[in-house]
Amino acid sequence: MSEAERTGSMGRAEERRARQRGGRRAAPKRGRSSGAAGRSGIRRLFTWKKILGTFFGLCLLGMGAFVVLYMVIDIPPANSEAKLQSNVYKYSDGTVLTRDGDRNREIVDLAKVPKEVQHAFVAAENKTFYKDAGVDLKGTARGVFNTLTGKGAQGGSTITQQYVKNYYLTQDQTVTRKLKELVISLKLDREKSKDYILAGYMNTSYYGRGAYGIQAAAQAYYRVDAEDLTVEQGAYLAALLQAPNQYDWAIASDTGKKMVQQRWNYVLDNMVEMKWLDASERQGMTFRSRRSPSRPPG
Repeated sequence: MSEAERTGSMGRAEERRARQRGGRRAAPKRGRSSGAAGRSGIRRLFTWKKILGTFFGLCLLGMGAFVVLYMVIDIPPANSEAKLQSNVYKYSDGTVLTRDGDRNREIVDLAKVPKEVQHAFVAAENKTFYKDAGVDLKGTARGVFNTLTGKGAQGGSTITQQYVKNYYLTQDQTVTRKLKELVISLKLDREKSKDYILAGYMNTSYYGRGAYGIQAAAQAYYRVDAEDLTVEQGAYLAALLQAPNQYDWAIASDTGKKMVQQRWNYVLDNMVEMKWLDASERQGMTFRSRRSPSRPPG
């Protein structure tokens, strides 16, 4: 074979190899086209910009709805139950002869309740009461969620919210009631003093033994007027509000007695934390160091 023939043969062989390599490279492109297009479409559908845009849109929608609620919901008149109180008949020396009426409640001015006892209630239920705007947004959101999901009642409300529920609304566990409670609490906190709200809360709350309000509770548990309560007694009455019947020392189970003692200690420790009670005085207090809650008469 001549030199020219060998060169031509090598050229044709290289052309064949080039065509074969080109065919192998082109084949995979046809196989990947549909999958790549699908993934690209999903990425276009769920972009960070679209997700963030949806989130902020929902936030703005929620804020707008709340503004509307704030404008249309007013502070209502008190519910009929909250105004009920008993008639109290006393001897000339001030001791109680008897009382009658539809509700065992005697409303008292906050000025007649010792400051330490007032602080015990704040320490028990809402340490930020004197500084907050009257609502606990996180607690309210949790309560609304639990109501929607059927998990029942949820604590965490501020003193203002609890007073609004007692005095203006009802004990119903509904989303509508919770939203009204939130709006009315915000408005009430702007219109009324903290002392006004605290007095209303202490006078409308239920303490067990058929006693509504701090005065009736002081008589039911200690046979004294609210103005004569000690800080230890006030801490017990404040602790009662979490579970009045379960924490009543005269009828409580062993578990109930343990829980109310823990709650009592929690109240006093919070008072020390808030500088409302001297730490050295607190150290000398034990649950039964003073007169314990008495057994109800009859």
